[in-house]
Amino acid sequence: MSAVDRSDDRPELEEADAASGRLLFRYVTVDEWQDYRQIMAVFAGTFFSDFTPEEVEQRLAAAGVVLPDGVVAARLESLRRWGNLTVSSITGTPASLADYYRRRNRYLITRAGQEVHEAVEGILTRIDEVRDVSLGRLRSLVDALRQLADADVAGCGPERLEEMVRAVFDPHQAFTSEITQFFAAINQWQNRYDLTPDEFSFFAQVLVGYVADRLGEIEKVSRPIAVILEALTERFETIAARTSGGLASKVEEAGLAAAVSVSRIPGSSVDDWVLLRSWFVGASHRPARIEQLRRDAVAAVRTLTLNLTRLSRVGLGGSSRRADLLRLARLVSDHPGSAADLVGAGLGLFGSNHWGAMAEDVEDPVSIATAWRDAPRAAVPVSLRERGDTTARGFASPITDRSAAQREIRRRREQELLALHRADTELLALSDGGDRPLSSAALARLESLVGRAVQRMPVGADDFIFGDDSLAVVLTRARGEGSTVRSVEGTLHFVDLVVSVREPVR
Repeated sequence: MSAVDRSDDRPELEEADAASGRLLFRYVTVDEWQDYRQIMAVFAGTFFSDFTPEEVEQRLAAAGVVLPDGVVAARLESLRRWGNLTVSSITGTPASLADYYRRRNRYLITRAGQEVHEAVEGILTRIDEVRDVSLGRLRSLVDALRQLADADVAGCGPERLEEMVRAVFDPHQAFTSEITQFFAAINQWQNRYDLTPDEFSFFAQVLVGYVADRLGEIEKVSRPIAVILEALTERFETIAARTSGGLASKVEEAGLAAAVSVSRIPGSSVDDWVLLRSWFVGASHRPARIEQLRRDAVAAVRTLTLNLTRLSRVGLGGSSRRADLLRLARLVSDHPGSAADLVGAGLGLFGSNHWGAMAEDVEDPVSIATAWRDAPRAAVPVSLRERGDTTARGFASPITDRSAAQREIRRRREQELLALHRADTELLALSDGGDRPLSSAALARLESLVGRAVQRMPVGADDFIFGDDSLAVVLTRARGEGSTVRSVEGTLHFVDLVVSVREPVR
């Protein structure tokens, strides 16, 4: 390795960058996270203005947040140390030395701090928000793909091509974000049993019908997108090559890729187009991503509908005690010394009788007089734990057609056996006096046999034979003698060991 080679340092640098990135979220994990949120809000809404600790205190006081003396300065310094803030280098024209130091002690939000604050606030303010899915983005994607398909991608100007590529990927990225979050919410809702009357009405009267309508529209618009993408597949490389001349390409040409991180324009890589195609066009071994999401949504809506039907039969008010049980579990966790009394009062276990029936999952028998709190923990089935019964649900899964996979496995196995036979033929020809160099496969076969033979060869034995159903290797210890095997990868020397190959004894 030369003295200027820094390739081994890259993992350490990447690990250091990841650690510094984690510190940006530190302020929402500490006990005083609400104070830090208020301070970050002062900087985030001012278009990168700088403030002194006194100015931050004044803005917080105007917002109704009053902190003790010195706390704001300490919070600002912690945010600077974590990378959310930085010290401003603009001092202006101070009138005195004291004014200079006062101006110098000014804080400014960093770019990473701004992005982290926006991400954190977006999650905290929309954690229970139901986001709509805009089908207009899919229609914009169709129009953009048609325009790109009709254009001469090899002859049009690079700026015009970049505009058309952006028109394709911008609505696609927004649509995939919306639909992924929406279907993730559906998957989370499908097992809700602690529904309030308003939530029950929302799920039963609004959500189920809305999802059905949206799925139909998505399927209708996705078909022309798949057709156009299949027609554009052969031009992916040309489009990506002509779009990859942005800032990231200039940085790579200057040799600064390891020092400066620049985001590429979506669509400037063939992988971007392959990923876009996989969203709408399926393959032999997997369906399209949009089709998979549609199937998952249908299954989730079916489960949600069944749950709503069950809840409507038994009555919403008495259908679930999940919230009460969670409250009881929280009390037991907070007061472990009173667990027996809390559970007894919550579940009515006073004066329970022990009938002596042992659970099937108990390994060591215990006395029938053993209290439940001292007995081994019982294994509760998931159905009983989650739904309160052991009734089988759902439809019987169809038998999967694995004939294609079995044919592929048989084909691979035949190829492996054929390659093994060719390697054995080469080794037997070598033992018969041939001088042709061995192939890589034959050399690997010989090394495997010799390695296993040496491992099994008894200590002190001079001769040993080892093999399998198709080939055997003979080892003979002889001081001062050895064997030499030539191959396309080099020459293999066996020192004090004579190696020969022969057919196995049947």
